[in-house]
Amino acid sequence: MSRTLCDLCGLHTRLCVCDACRPVANQTAITILQHPSEVCRAKGTVRVLAQCLQSCRICIGESPVELARGGVDTDSLGSGVGLLFPGPDSRPLESAPPSDIRHWIVLDGTWRKAAKLVHLNPALKALPSYHLVAPPPSRYIIRKAPGPGYLATAEAVAHLLATMEPGLDTTPIDHAMKVLVQRLLAQVPASLRHRYGSREEG
Repeated sequence: MSRTLCDLCGLHTRLCVCDACRPVANQTAITILQHPSEVCRAKGTVRVLAQCLQSCRICIGESPVELARGGVDTDSLGSGVGLLFPGPDSRPLESAPPSDIRHWIVLDGTWRKAAKLVHLNPALKALPSYHLVAPPPSRYIIRKAPGPGYLATAEAVAHLLATMEPGLDTTPIDHAMKVLVQRLLAQVPASLRHRYGSREEG
């Protein structure tokens, strides 16, 4: 039986949310460094950002060579670039949003994979890094989070942009995420859906 795939995201049309994505005119540039293991995951949320954000670049790789091959030379990142990643020297984003950072690097992968990306790319460690202090609760119930306060990549970027650009309407990202959860849950047998908590409607 043939599968009907979306021409934009490559996913089966039952899981595609391209029809639910609307443009977000962000002025703050976003570059997603995506671990290769995340590329084919139906539960990944980077595709929402790819379809919604006006300024968003996605680079797939792990090592500096792989990332450079994908178009991002981490060694040549200039001033005005920040890293959204919690670490020993990271600063709270919401308490003092840095006005001098207009380009953000965001990592997409499990916590362990994201940490490995930083470890393998010393240039990322040299960037000013920030973490989210009080992010909104994650609604991405379809994928288990490492702990409270963790967000899916699309949710984290939406919160980042809302903090950096207070007048920016990021609700298209929220809407697309809600549709993604609904469509993923629809593929789960009804007898197992209780494992994911209550389903959001609307």
